[in-house]
Amino acid sequence: MQQLPGVTSVGIVSGAGQLVTSNPPMEAEVGNVAMSMFANLGVQIKRMQRGTLKRILLETEQGITLLSGLADGSLMVVFVNSTDGFNLSKLMETAASL
Repeated sequence: MQQLPGVTSVGIVSGAGQLVTSNPPMEAEVGNVAMSMFANLGVQIKRMQRGTLKRILLETEQGITLLSGLADGSLMVVFVNSTDGFNLSKLMETAASL
């Protein structure tokens, strides 16, 4: 994931919200906030009968944040600078393959 154009940081968050690893380092609370957002939206998606949440893509003034659930219950957090030759399709394709 880190090799994709525009990707500035990638982190893995445990199911308990602990930041397990990141490159470059992220602030510790990023893990807790990201897992909380993902879990809360996952509940709402189920209530709307839309299946299981796989990924959340957030676009802000500073770029894109991808929260992607992993098979073991952990969460991948990816920060992207969307002006550096970024390809959204490639990001989503790569996330889906993990």
